[in-house]
Amino acid sequence: MSSPDEAPIVVFGATGLVGRRVCAELARAGMPFEIAGRSEAALAKLAGTVAVAHTHIADVKDPATLAMAFAGARVVINAAGPLRECAEPVLGAALTAGAHYVDVGGEQEVLHALHERHESTARRAGLIALPGAGVDCLLGDLAAAWAAEHVCGIADDGGPLVRVEPALRIGEDRPLDEVAISYVADDLVVSAGRQRALFGGLGGKVLVWRRDRWETGRAGEHRRVNAGPTMGGERDAVGYAGGDVVTVPRHIATNLVTTYISTTRSAGASVAMRLLSRALPLVPRSAGALLAAYAAPDADYGKTSFAIVAQVRRGFSAAQVTVRGRDLYRTTAVIAAWAARQLVARAVGPIGMRAPAELFRARPALTELAREAGLTFEPSFGTR
Repeated sequence: MSSPDEAPIVVFGATGLVGRRVCAELARAGMPFEIAGRSEAALAKLAGTVAVAHTHIADVKDPATLAMAFAGARVVINAAGPLRECAEPVLGAALTAGAHYVDVGGEQEVLHALHERHESTARRAGLIALPGAGVDCLLGDLAAAWAAEHVCGIADDGGPLVRVEPALRIGEDRPLDEVAISYVADDLVVSAGRQRALFGGLGGKVLVWRRDRWETGRAGEHRRVNAGPTMGGERDAVGYAGGDVVTVPRHIATNLVTTYISTTRSAGASVAMRLLSRALPLVPRSAGALLAAYAAPDADYGKTSFAIVAQVRRGFSAAQVTVRGRDLYRTTAVIAAWAARQLVARAVGPIGMRAPAELFRARPALTELAREAGLTFEPSFGTR
């Protein structure tokens, strides 16, 4: 393997839908990287399209191959799936190799397990583990932090974008009443893996944060959310197992954190989804097309437009930050590649399992990601 100075990042699962896009973003930024995965032929094909320092055959079922692939790396990006099967072994191998860990998933169940089981492991290693570095989780987490800072009267300190000191928990002296993060999409088409995750996020156990602990939410719970006129104005969103429920309480003291999803503007379809979400444990997984159309790996995912709406409330004060963009997969790749580059450049700072807003200052990070990924953001308050 090349030296870490030559290729500080290893992308595991590089030949997958998101992995290929992560590699393209690293190449565009001029960041040397290496790739790892199970298929030698697929790795060779990818290496013929982007400048790759080295390729590694590696499989989550073979820890020795992971150790060899990650040796000398500064950061490992896990773009493989499903994360419920590969997140823990890849995280463990990365930390053992002395590398920070970043992954592209935001599945609530996986995030919860990683934070519960591996906080001390990452801290003892003196490294950062940043799961959920994609559209699902990171954007909503940062947007919620920015909105909460406004409600609590906290001015941005103007420090480094990547924190060099642990941040104080927002609202610790007087907790917020509620943080709600909604994922809104139009013309949503997803990969087969994302379709399964979406189906599971609606039909499985949905956690909410309520008064300093995680509880199981009520099936079919919903709220009205407005992502702006370009997204059809006010629409219904149904309770969803979002990763923000796991990360937000780490940096915002609040009595309630909930996450929601809306994939249609139709009021009738929204009602149907709400009713379907109650019965999903009994519905065949093949019915996932009712929630989001499946598209082949080479499809044009750019037609999907999305918005993440973070709403916070404390007493009579409320704030909302909305982040909008297109193409869930490219945006996720941009976020993961950007986060890995920040960790490569970082000299000192917080360690351990971290939520996005524990690692990055919210508004500056969103501002930079907006430039990188073509996002727009709209706070309900002034930005001076």
